[in-house]
Amino acid sequence: MLIHTQWYGTFLLDRMGEGWLVVEFFEAQKDAQKIALELNAIANGEILEREEGLKGKPVTHVSEERLKKIFPQAQVAELWDFDVPHAHEKGYPVTLILEANTLKASLKKSEGPKDSNIMSAVGALTDIDSSLNLVQERIKEWYAKHWSEITEFFDDRDMLSALSMDPHPDGLMKVIRSEYPELAEKIGSLNIPTLEDGIDLSGITSLATLAQSLWSSRENMESYVEGEMAIVAPKLADVAGPLIGARLIHSAGGLMRLAKLPSSTVQVLGAEKMFFKFLKEGGKPPKHGVLFQHPWVHSLPVTKRGKMARSIASAASLACRMDAYGGGDPSGIKERLEKRAKAVAEMEVKKPSGGGRQPPFREGWWANKGRPKDNRRRGKRKRR
Repeated sequence: MLIHTQWYGTFLLDRMGEGWLVVEFFEAQKDAQKIALELNAIANGEILEREEGLKGKPVTHVSEERLKKIFPQAQVAELWDFDVPHAHEKGYPVTLILEANTLKASLKKSEGPKDSNIMSAVGALTDIDSSLNLVQERIKEWYAKHWSEITEFFDDRDMLSALSMDPHPDGLMKVIRSEYPELAEKIGSLNIPTLEDGIDLSGITSLATLAQSLWSSRENMESYVEGEMAIVAPKLADVAGPLIGARLIHSAGGLMRLAKLPSSTVQVLGAEKMFFKFLKEGGKPPKHGVLFQHPWVHSLPVTKRGKMARSIASAASLACRMDAYGGGDPSGIKERLEKRAKAVAEMEVKKPSGGGRQPPFREGWWANKGRPKDNRRRGKRKRR
């Protein structure tokens, strides 16, 4: 006997002379969603329930390798050796399989890594940083009209908290000395200006409160990203760090796309503008993008940052592929990366000379090299 499964049911056939005759038909439910789930299970090599019910039958042939899980001794028959009725003959319209295939595609898409939350959160972090920078710059510009010397400390969160309590210079210093002694030591002894009566600084208080709220939102978003990375891409987070790993996923457009990129591309993710500027105008190509935020990169001299960024990109690519496709232990990758970081920090690098190479399109036959000068004397045209 032979078993053959189609999207609309499973056929049990018996040999009759040189051909096969349909003995029984186990139909599928006329539900597009259930058919889509069955098609997805077949694509993954799983056995359907109606196929499990045929386990006791004397089956000698199967139509596909997948069915040998329940009939290991059976042979795989060629598809042209037998013929079964079409779907419309069994009462299944073509529109049903079209709807089922559409649902199957959406199911397959939803089976990938749940990295959409990470990409949205990283985008929100970028927006929060931009808003926070704008608010802080506005506070500095506003307060510099009254006391310009202290504005260099306005990047400190404690200073913003003190401004939200009392923006007046006298009251501000009292709050700093009582609530934030470490900040008071950094400020030292500055000459506190005397402001004219009637000056209203309540607007600065509102901006400082807004900046404090943005700081809190940023911390909450970072904690959220770290939690999501521990679930979606724990190995990438372990090797490159959760926030840097999340920014790599965001720049690549997803975890699966990041896993397919070569390490040379991962190295410059986030520096797309500089890369295309290099292609257009020439000069030196970018050596790092998002990876510049890694402490092992930005703490090094300029001549060593490219080497360290290349090593981190290679390790991050391997860890990302482990997260995307499963399996693997990132501990060995992390150990090699730590050794590489020590080696790069200790090595001596010569100062580069030259101004960088030209982009590829300026070196080809299509480059505009200018029209050569023609030194030949040309006679005047004779007037007719």
